[in-house]
Amino acid sequence: MNTPRPYMKIGLFVLGLAALFAVSVAIGSAVGPAETESSEMEETMDAHGGHETTAGAAHQPAGLGVSADAYTLRLTPTQVERGEERVLRFRIEHDGGAVTEFDKLHERRMHLIVVRRDGTGFRHLHPEMDAAGTWALPVAFSQPGVYRVFADFAVEGEQETLATDVFASGGKFEARPFPAPQPDAETEGYEVDLEAEELVAGKPVALSFALSEEGHPVEELQPYLGADGHLVALREGDLAFLHVHPEEEHGAPNEIVFEAEFPTAGRYRLYLQFRHDGAVRTAEFTVEVPR
Repeated sequence: MNTPRPYMKIGLFVLGLAALFAVSVAIGSAVGPAETESSEMEETMDAHGGHETTAGAAHQPAGLGVSADAYTLRLTPTQVERGEERVLRFRIEHDGGAVTEFDKLHERRMHLIVVRRDGTGFRHLHPEMDAAGTWALPVAFSQPGVYRVFADFAVEGEQETLATDVFASGGKFEARPFPAPQPDAETEGYEVDLEAEELVAGKPVALSFALSEEGHPVEELQPYLGADGHLVALREGDLAFLHVHPEEEHGAPNEIVFEAEFPTAGRYRLYLQFRHDGAVRTAEFTVEVPR
């Protein structure tokens, strides 16, 4: 029996590989290139400007972080003692540089909203900015806890709301949930009644506030921040900040009407501010959007 020499074995092996490769090429040409999961994702990303998107993704509310749309809030200090007045200083940065040009938003270039994370201690402040773009305002936190600080502003026609936390230590802190919903509230001798359309998540609704004093409708409401009143709405839990718009037309002279859109089901705290007899008052409400 003749045994093949080693070089003959190698030659037969190479011929076999070549034949197998030719068959594979023929099959591939007939079928066409395979579509892999990676190639499909690349096509999806190209179609959406380099980012894969999910159809129907909900728009995120404002005020959930220190950065958004290339803007960043830099605030100091973030730790204070209860009852101690400290100067809060902050800058709005864009692409690493301080922003110094702001649009007027409700007659002011900057609105600073301060509220404890359980919804208490609400304040609406207007700091001053220096030439370098640093805003400053003295603030004292009378109660301990974690406070959310919102910077609400507009640049080149676009409104932004950034937020961060300030920790006030000293004393005993007792967290509480938002109060139960009530259709009326009292503040400094004023009664305020809230009437709202059916609340549905993701649908714009009208919120109407009727003001009275000692049982009589309030007359001659004075403009506040360029409107009959100002309304801030915060979602329980993450304190998402809702942009609420006042309506120019409404019913009785003592009514203030806003249009709001609640993005999800849950409880929301409303802070209505109005001016009468030269002073600004704040009435607080809770509304619940059903699931």
